[in-house]
Parts: sequence; C-alpha cells; structure tokens
Amino acid sequence: MKAVVLAAGFGRRMVSEVPKPLVPVFGLPLIEYKIRKLKGFKVGVVYHDEEVASYLKRKFPEVTLIYNPHPERENGFSLYCAKEFVGNDRFVLVMADHYYSDEFFSTAKRLKEGNFLLVSPFSYNPDEATKVKTENDRILRIGKRIEDYDYFDTGFFVLSPQVFQVAKELLRRERFTLSDLMQELAERGELFFKVVKGKWIDVDEKEEIKLAEKVIKEDLIKDTDGPISKLINRKISTLITPTLLRFDFITPNFVTILSSTIGFLGAILFLGKHYLAGGIVTQLSSILDGCDGEIARLKNIKTKFGGVLDSLLDRYVDTFILLSLFLNLPVNKLNVLSFFLAVTGSILVSYVSHLSGKRPLFATRDVRLFILFCFSLLTPFFGEVMLNYALWTIAILSHMGVVYTLAKAYKE
Repeated sequence: MKAVVLAAGFGRRMVSEVPKPLVPVFGLPLIEYKIRKLKGFKVGVVYHDEEVASYLKRKFPEVTLIYNPHPERENGFSLYCAKEFVGNDRFVLVMADHYYSDEFFSTAKRLKEGNFLLVSPFSYNPDEATKVKTENDRILRIGKRIEDYDYFDTGFFVLSPQVFQVAKELLRRERFTLSDLMQELAERGELFFKVVKGKWIDVDEKEEIKLAEKVIKEDLIKDTDGPISKLINRKISTLITPTLLRFDFITPNFVTILSSTIGFLGAILFLGKHYLAGGIVTQLSSILDGCDGEIARLKNIKTKFGGVLDSLLDRYVDTFILLSLFLNLPVNKLNVLSFFLAVTGSILVSYVSHLSGKRPLFATRDVRLFILFCFSLLTPFFGEVMLNYALWTIAILSHMGVVYTLAKAYKE
C-alpha cells in the first residue's frame, strides 16, 4: 500500500523561519511524525519548497519526492501531482501539517475497499475546521460552512486510484481543493467515512504549536501507567524527550541503558550509605525509564528486543537497589525475610502482570521506586530503620499486587 503526504502549501498563517512541514513540534518536524508512522507504506511527498526536499533526501532517502510547480492551485492539484506515483494502487492521503495518533494509521490499514475519510467527533478549532454531513455509511456534504454537521474532517483519507479520474475532471478549474474533490465523490455516492476517536490536530498557526505539543503529551500517557508515572514522571519525562528526539544517535535502547546505568549508580550510592543522593538518583532513573518508550512510540521504532531489554534491565536494577539496602542492615531473620519478599515480589508482580495482561497500579515499578525515594528522604532524620520500612512496604505491596492480579485473572 502507498501513502501520499501533501507538503506543498504556502503556510501563510504560520510565521516561521522554516517551511511549515519542517516546523518542530515536540522535538520533531511536523512532517516527520507522518513519515515515521507510515512505516511499511511506500511514501510519496508532494512538495514545492526545496528546503523540504533537502531535509527529506537527507533524513528519509527512501521517500519519493513529487514536485508541485503550481502550489497556488490548492491542495486538490497537489494530490493530482501524485497520480503517477500512486499508479493503480490503493493509498493513504495525509496532510503534512497535521498530527495524528496511532489509531488513525491502524484504522487505515483495515480499510481495504472504497474511498474513506477518517472523521472525528471533536476538533481543537471547530470554527476553522472542515465539517462533514453524513447519512448511513456515506458522506453527503463536506465544507467549512456546514451548520448541521455530524463530524469533523481530519484530513486523513484512504482512497482508490480512481479518485484521480475525478480530479482530472476538476483540472479545468484554476484552483480546486481536496474538499472540492471529496464533495464531487460524495455527490456520486462514492465517499464513505470511518469515525476515529484518537487525537488529531491541524497545526495552522504558530499559537497551535503549543496545543499540538499538549496533544502529543496526552497521547503518550498509557492506560498501564502507574499513578506516580501519571502524576509526576510523565510530566518530567515529556520535558526531556523533545530534546532527545532531535538526535538520531539517541535510540530507545540507548536511553534504556542510560536509565539503567543511573539506576545502578543509585544502588552504589545506597551501598555507600549516601541515602539521600541514592534516592534522588533512583527517582531520576525511574523518570528516564519512561523516555525510551516515548521515543520508540513517537519515532515508530518499537522492537521486541527493546521491550525485552527494558524489562530485563529493570529487574536487574531493582534487585541491585534492594540488595544495596539490605547490605546496610543488621543480618537477622526479619531483615533477610523483608529483602527476600521485596525482591521476589518486585519480580513476580511484573511477571504475573505480563502473563495476565492485568497491572495492579498500586504496585507498579514507578510506585516501588518512589517508595524508595520517599524513605531515603527520611533517613537523615530517622536513621537506617527507614531502609527496613522501605523493604517491608515494597514486599507487602508487591505480593498484594500478585494476589490481586491472580484474583482478577481467575474471575475472567
């Protein structure tokens, strides 16, 4: 399947030193999000500005560049420029200045026949957005001035090559937009719609960049995130990730190893009885532990190996940190038991959660490391007994998490 990205507009409302498709949003140029998420597609980009072409040649040499000599003829003509590239293949059509969540791309892959516009029940700028009126499974009307609309046009299409026959008929006009083309298809009863509830935004003006970055941050929050991740860690990691995204050598695995190295440093600090510093470094490791996944998702470079490496190193780091605490405690049966239960609980709760697909949010890794951080802050005031309390707290919560997960799995 092929994909066409329209990037030949003038971007008059975006006052910027670079062409609108290259405007950085959350660390990456707008157009890069689409190209990366279209992995597996043969991608063609319709452009006019040579700066856009130079960037794509350097960053994505596999992308086919399609020059539009007349961008003033609007985006309908831009699409027609891709006629030879598309050939007889079905294709996805997206806008370079839009951001789309993963749900759009996964939905597009399932639409095997017909011309589809992916529509949304919401828009961040409803006054400026293009609207659609629908009936049953078809679109009746499309345009910005429709008052009795049902959904918003997201600018994400899945089309058959026959659309170029209709576009050819509109070439007699000096200008024609995609909305003109889609309205023609709608009048022929050939334009269908699919509702997508994922996040999307059209970045038309400079003020909308901040809003787009907010949308991306919200999109990075996972249902499986623990409470500390949602309340604290993600808010900090999403400030770090945009900087990391700018460098190609910083891969998710690089960040995984960096985060784990910092975690091991925390264990060494605990072992050297630098409890406050150890707690701070451990919490920093926990925050960075979210950056690898954020980079993987935004750059669409998730791998099975990366997931295994991340999980494996997490278990090693957790074990070494707990061991460093135990080694600073008097050796007696209760302390040995607290260490044993904390280590086995930390490993088993992750293992059982992975097998069952259920996660006890009160015992996730972010919570366990935050407990260590909190108790480390108390050691200057209450002494090393806080280490023992930390081990027991982690032990109890972890094994409660194991029992809770088993109970949930049993009920299903």
